Formats: sequence, structure tokens, C-alpha cells
Amino acid sequence: MTDDQRRRTHGTLRSSSSYLAGFRWRKLWQLGPFRWGDIAPWRAVRVAVGVMVPLAVGSACGRLDYGAFAALGALPAGFASFQGVTRSRVAAVAVAGAGMAVSTFVGAATAAAAPWLLVPVVVVWGYVVGLLVCLGPRLSVAALQWPVGLLIATGMPLGPTEAALRAGLVLAGGLFQGVLVAVSWAFQRGDPERAALAESYRILAVYASGLAAGHFGPPSATAFPAAVALTDPNPLLPMTTRLHFLDLLEQAERIRVSLAALADRAADEPSEAARRPVAYAARTLDLIADTLSTGRAERAGQARELNELLPSLAVAPGTRGQLAAEALFGQLRAVTRSLVALDARPGRTPVSHKAISPVVPAAGQDGIGCSALTLRANLALSGETGRHAVRLAVVAGLAEAMVQATGLFEGRWVVLTIFLVLKPDYTSTVYRSIQRAGGTAIGAGLGAAAAWLAHPSSVGLIIAAGIAVAAAYALFDVNYLIYSSFLTVFIVILLDILGLPADTTAVARLTDTAVGAVIALIAYSVWPTWEGLTAQEKFARTIEVHNTYTTALLRSLARPAQADPARLRGLQAAARRTRTDAEASSDRLADEPPHSPLTPGVARTLVAVVTRLARTELSLHALVPPRATAIGREEGGADADAGRLEALATAFDSAMITLAEAVRTLRPPGPIPPLRQVQNELHNRPTALDPRLLQITDHLVDTAHTLEDVLRRHLASP
Repeated sequence: MTDDQRRRTHGTLRSSSSYLAGFRWRKLWQLGPFRWGDIAPWRAVRVAVGVMVPLAVGSACGRLDYGAFAALGALPAGFASFQGVTRSRVAAVAVAGAGMAVSTFVGAATAAAAPWLLVPVVVVWGYVVGLLVCLGPRLSVAALQWPVGLLIATGMPLGPTEAALRAGLVLAGGLFQGVLVAVSWAFQRGDPERAALAESYRILAVYASGLAAGHFGPPSATAFPAAVALTDPNPLLPMTTRLHFLDLLEQAERIRVSLAALADRAADEPSEAARRPVAYAARTLDLIADTLSTGRAERAGQARELNELLPSLAVAPGTRGQLAAEALFGQLRAVTRSLVALDARPGRTPVSHKAISPVVPAAGQDGIGCSALTLRANLALSGETGRHAVRLAVVAGLAEAMVQATGLFEGRWVVLTIFLVLKPDYTSTVYRSIQRAGGTAIGAGLGAAAAWLAHPSSVGLIIAAGIAVAAAYALFDVNYLIYSSFLTVFIVILLDILGLPADTTAVARLTDTAVGAVIALIAYSVWPTWEGLTAQEKFARTIEVHNTYTTALLRSLARPAQADPARLRGLQAAARRTRTDAEASSDRLADEPPHSPLTPGVARTLVAVVTRLARTELSLHALVPPRATAIGREEGGADADAGRLEALATAFDSAMITLAEAVRTLRPPGPIPPLRQVQNELHNRPTALDPRLLQITDHLVDTAHTLEDVLRRHLASP
């Protein structure tokens, strides 16, 4: 870090306290948002069964306490089962369950033998949990269940033998949730994948409708839902069906590119004739989504309606964008054929493995080697994750030391609250702290009342616990305050089953949760991990990845026979992910103090320029021919054109590397190659290139110059 950057950083840190003092506190007391459309009743039933069956079995066997321990393992494992798709979901549950079992043993045995040793144990758990944030939500949520097991176990100290028995029960409860997930595969063979594909085509239909209405923007950077679902498909799904699904996903990616290319044409000359093809496409895409989402009985009628619509998918000769429209309509006809084949009996219409490009793995699912590299890269304190891991470890350790020194009753809830609400970003920490405290206040009272009403019947306690945990699972994605309320009700009842009086437990949980939330807020204000201090790396990475994608496209157009469609698709997905990260970073910057020179306004401008570049890339991608039709196209005197495109790719690559380095260092960029002069070589000499390519490269050069101008103006020294 340069001296100038250090001065800027120190100035930002000095201003953080005053910013927090002036924060718009009215925002903290907002109870929303309430996403009622995210209620998940069937998921709630599945995971609630995983919690309630151990309680019922324990009650029937006369060892309700054993059933409660197994339920304590099943509860967090159930939340971990919300992550992933099929096998990855089972893996998340297994990681959560195994980690909780180890944590339960360590917590109970350490609390019995040497309670002060819990301080370094909490520090280690805090660092590991904080560091695993960099591996994405699936593993980080699973790891977050480990301190839950550790800290609940400290409230009931046991010797090694009894602690091992309790850990085994916790593991059994967690693995039971994994078994329920695997059993659910048999009842959902193909349904989640169909739903994800339907949502993906619905996204395309909405985008096409916007284009037809005259809103000529690029498609969303968010990956299709089907891309995640088909990376980890149901293991019981027949191979023929899986290949059809992959083919439909590949066609969706191609349609997105074709729609973006049509948008680029229509933006230059908006007219009703230019918008008519996308209006037809929007209607067709809606029907495709309906066909994928309806039941088998209705699909035949949907398919007939699609077939009746196909004759209208024709382009009049001489229409502007004729080639792009014809490509789009051809893709829609191919999707219709795939839908018909999908509902045929397996084996009647085999799908060629070679006809389908491999699906790009979702971020965070690239294997153990990739995870190890990611962890190593985030160990440094200069990164957001590394600093968050150390902060969580130190704050949780200090809180545990305070609990040990003061003998605070049920003080483990203080430490557990810190684990649950102290996040890498400012907004999540603030809202989670307030809503966790509010939800606990509501749930503590309701839990004590429910336990009092159900006594002395163990059946009544189990029923009340079942209702509470099912509601918590169902409302997990709706609102954090409501979820926290029902979760607290369940915990109070469960601890009452274990012999801890509900009234004292409720009061202690309420008080300790409030203390933990306040400590988390103070910790973030004193030791912040502002997005503004690391955002430049994300924006620089975005520029670099988009540069790699663009130059690969230019070189593929220069040498079509050497084009690698699978590699281009992978680069496209990587560029899309980095643009999503940049957009999220821009949103987070808006909730923080200004970090000059990368202010929220500058960040939004950079996102806008990168979005414009993405649209140009999609137009370029639409011109890359399939490999089968590209062979031999470099003959016939096209070497000169190829050389000019190669020269443009080289110049663009050099320019974007310079601009990315400017963003990374927050200094004005150095000189870049004369892109306009290089691009003019395509215009000023006889060429056999597609006229559309000349226009697209003109947009490409203009985008690079716009980015250069933005950086020179906003990164100039004051």
C-alpha cells in the first residue's frame, strides 16, 4: 500500500466514528423487508420432521433428554440443508453435523474440566468460522453451526464419556436431516430442475418484453437459476432427461446472447419493425416457461400452442438485424423440439453428448483444491475476509473472557449472538443485531408462555416445539426478526425439556442477546471492515475478467476455425459473476461513509461502464460461428482481416490492463494504445468482415475510452 493510500485509509477510519454517530438510526428500527413470497412450507415440514422425530423417539423410550440432544443436532443441520441443491445440500448437512458433534464434545468436556480454556477455544472457532466466509454461503452457513453446538454444550458440562455420548446424539440428529434430504430426491425427480429452467426462460421473456417496449439495456448479470440446479442435479434423474435439461440451458444462454445482439441493433435505430422480432420472442419464451412449469397433463396443450406459434417466427428479407433475428428464431425452434423430446419416453429420442456444451460450475463448487487456494488467498489481513476472521475471533474471545470473569448467568448467549450477527459487512451487522435482539425479546416471552401452558405434559412441550421450529424454518427467508422470534420459542421450550426452567432461560436469553448485539455493533464501529477499503480490487478484477473475455472473442472472430465455444462460455460466465460482485460492492458502498476517491457515485459509474461493455461483448459473441461452420472460413484472402482483428485484440488487452491497474492503485491511468487508430484500420482498408463487426468494435473502443476518461477525472490527485 502506498503512502497516499495509507493517508486515505487512516482518514477514512478517523471519520468512521463520526459517521456512525450520525447514522440514520430510523433505518435500524425498520422491521422489513418482508418477503412473503419466500415462505417455504414443504421445506419446513421436511426439516421440522428431522427435529421432532428425535424428540418423539426419546419421549417414547423414556429418555426425552437424549431426544433433546439429537434435536439440538438436527436443528442447525436443518438450516444448513437450505444451502446447495442435491448432493451439495447433503454435503452441507454432513459438514454441519460433524462439526457440531466435535464442537459439542469440546464444549461440554472443556466446561467441565477447565472453563477458562473455553476462551482460546472460542478464539479458534471464531477465526475458522470467519475465514470460511470466503468459500460462499453453503460452507459458511454449515460452519456457523459449529459455535452453536460449542456454546450450547458449555451450559451443560460433562465428563469425557458423557460428552462423547452427547456428541454422538448430536451427530445422529444432524445425519438424520441428511437422510431426509436424500429421501426427498425420490419425490422430486426432475421437478426442481424443471422449475429452475422455467424461471430461467421466464427471465429471458421479461428481458425480451422490455426490449419490445423500447428499454434497450443489457441482460442481468445474474446467472440463470438452472445453471446452479444442473451443476448439481438429482442423482436419480435419468441421464436422457438430464441431457435434455442441459441442452435447454445451453439454448437459454444462446438466446440471451441473441437478444442482447438484437437490443444493440434496435438501440441504434429504434423502430417498431426492429422491435417486432423480440415481441414474438417474448411471447414464445413465456410459452416455453409455461410448458416447463406445468404438470405433465397440461404440457401437451402447451406444446401444441408453441407449434402453432412457430410459423410466425419468420423475418422479412431486408429487415434490420435480419441475421440476428433468424438466429434467435432458430434457437427458439430448437428449444421447442427439445421440449417435445423431453416428454417422450426415455430412449426414444437420444441426445448426443457431443451436442451439449458442459455446464460451467457455480462459484464456490470447484472442489477441495480450489477451496484451499481461496482460503490461502484470504489469510492476509489486507483482505476483507482475513480482517473479519481476526475481528470475530478477538471479539468472541473477549466476550467469553468477560462471561468467565463476571460469572454472567447463561452468558454463552452473549458469545453466540456475536457469532450470529457480526458479519463482514456493515449493513448485515447492523440489521442482524437489531432484529436478533428484537426477535429474541418477542420469542423469549412467547416461549416462556408456551412452556408454562404445556406443563407438565411432555407431549404438549413436543407439540409446541414442533410448531415453533416449523414456523422458524418456513419463515427463514421471509424476515430475520420473525425467524428469530420463532427460533427463540423453540430454544426456550427445548431447554425446558432438558431441565432448565423456561422463565429464567427466557430472561437470560433476552438480556444476553441484547448484550451480544451491542458488543457486535461497538466492535464493528471500532474495528470496521469497510467495503470502500477493498472495493477497488473487486472492480479491477471485473475489468480484467471482462478484458479476457473480450480479447478471446476478438481472436475467435479473427480465427473462427480455432474458436473454442466451451471456453468462451466459461469466460462469459466468469465475467458475469465478477459484474455481479461489482454491483453488490457498489450497493454496499452506498451504505458506508464516503471513501474517496472510490465513492458510491464513482462505483455506480464504473458499474454502468462495465455493463455497457458486457452488452458489447454479447453482441460480439453472437457473431462467433459454431465450430462446425467455422472450419475453412479463414481461406480466401482473409489473413489481412484476421491480422487487423488480432491487432485490435492486442491493443484492447494492453489498454484494459492499464485501466485495471489504475483502479487497483486508485491512481490515474498511464497512457493506453491508440485504440481508435487501430480500429479505423478495419474501416479504411478493403475488408470482407461483417459490417456488424465494424459497428460493434466501434462501440468497444468507445467504451474503453469512456472508462479511461472516468478514471482520469475521478482518480486525479486533489
